[in-house]
Amino acid sequence: MKQFTAPLLSLVMLATLAGCASTPASSSPAVAPAPKPVVQQCCPQVAVLAQAQNLTTFLPGRSDVGAQITTARVTGVAGSCLLKVKKNLLEVSFRAGFSASNGPANQGAPITLPYFVAITQGDAIVQKNDYSITLKFNGNLSTVQAATKEMKVELPNTPDSARTQILVGFEMTPAQLSYAAAHPAIGP
Repeated sequence: MKQFTAPLLSLVMLATLAGCASTPASSSPAVAPAPKPVVQQCCPQVAVLAQAQNLTTFLPGRSDVGAQITTARVTGVAGSCLLKVKKNLLEVSFRAGFSASNGPANQGAPITLPYFVAITQGDAIVQKNDYSITLKFNGNLSTVQAATKEMKVELPNTPDSARTQILVGFEMTPAQLSYAAAHPAIGP
């Protein structure tokens, strides 16, 4: 048993000594590169504004079911937040989804719906842009869906950006807002 242990012990000591090679006096030992600092991303929240998520439109002067042109919904937003390290900027890219029903008063005509993208901090609107999306009821469809083209917003990568919201919703009249509040579950 001792004969097996002695060669094994010698082999272990030889491997240990091989790892301790001496360095000539003129050269300096290898220094590991300093780790790169980790930059924290302060991405904003991108969401649908609940109060402006559902929109029902009617023929002018009416609000009965027979006069309904459409009931539409912002179905959601999806995207990404990328850090541009050299500029310390956040690039927020996203698309918004929409669905709409073909109401009795519409008769299959394309519908153009106004919506907005707002950048907010707390209760303050920092920026707001208005857009529209057209939905087409091809071939007698009762419900259609569509998505926006990709939208991009650049923000500084600061803690304030983490408290920022990018909100999507329908642009509505006061009457449409009241109707949406009274009928929150309506949507295609």
